[in-house]
Amino acid sequence: MRFPVSRRVLLTTGVSGASLALLTACGLRLDADPELPTLDSSQRLRNRIARILASTTPGSGDPDTAGESLDDFVTAIGPVWNPPTELATEPPPSEDERSFLDAAEVVSRAVFDAAPELGSGLIPVLTDVATGLTLTAGTKEPELIRTADELIRAGREEGSDAAGTASAGHGSRRPKAPEDRQSMFNAILNQSRAAAYGYERLAVNFARKSAERTGALARLESLGSLSGEMLELLGEDNADPNASAWQLDPTPTDARTARELALGLEDGLAAALLPWLESETSAILRLWESARARTVFSQPQPLRFTYSGSGRAGSAEARASAPAATPAEVVR
Repeated sequence: MRFPVSRRVLLTTGVSGASLALLTACGLRLDADPELPTLDSSQRLRNRIARILASTTPGSGDPDTAGESLDDFVTAIGPVWNPPTELATEPPPSEDERSFLDAAEVVSRAVFDAAPELGSGLIPVLTDVATGLTLTAGTKEPELIRTADELIRAGREEGSDAAGTASAGHGSRRPKAPEDRQSMFNAILNQSRAAAYGYERLAVNFARKSAERTGALARLESLGSLSGEMLELLGEDNADPNASAWQLDPTPTDARTARELALGLEDGLAAALLPWLESETSAILRLWESARARTVFSQPQPLRFTYSGSGRAGSAEARASAPAATPAEVVR
């Protein structure tokens, strides 16, 4: 039987459960109006970002990589929600035409202001796109990075206050079983320890007052904070006491290999953070710290993850770094 809503339209919602149910609803009465999925606040935010990006045109004042990066962001965030005209209850909102820098400012503020309330399994793609936009645009407008950092840290405090205590889950949206959380936090703890060891080894390959040496030492401090947070969440009886025999790839012997190692360490950390990011907004700060840290050693990476199905839940995986390029200035 043919249903009056096309399969392509249904798959653009980003709400896979309700959409796919419509595709198999051949038992519905033919004279009954189909039920359209109701978008929650996170899905509406994703939809607004899709509209903003669709109305963005890189210009002469934007970063050189703006056009290529914009294509990546558009693909990751997915298409604009566009129900059939005869089923729409109101005309779709429109967005003003914007430059890349203007779009980055609007998206960054919209996502990081809403960070404590994000959910629907869209936390990774929303924060990843906002982070990439901010850091890419920040090569031209460093104030965007400072503002985003303030919003993320303020949002984390707000989320923690709302949760009450660390054991309550720091704003969990899709709570995991205790054994799954223990495994997840131990994986992050192990990767954080490995990254700290790697940064200790690579830092000495840069001049004492260089941006890379300064950035590596700052990263050691934030990694120590991350390890401490994991130990607190795990408790003294659940933290894995057995450190891995960490292998550095490549072994840092000069500035070039040290940069490559730093990018690899951040890739590994992003992969470990993803399961946490899929369910809890607490992880947003840690992804942000990782993304910022890697800009010390290379150009900003637009996205830390790759997506299938327009960023729907369970469809992200860590993205490997390209070889280190000329680093951009990091705003402290």
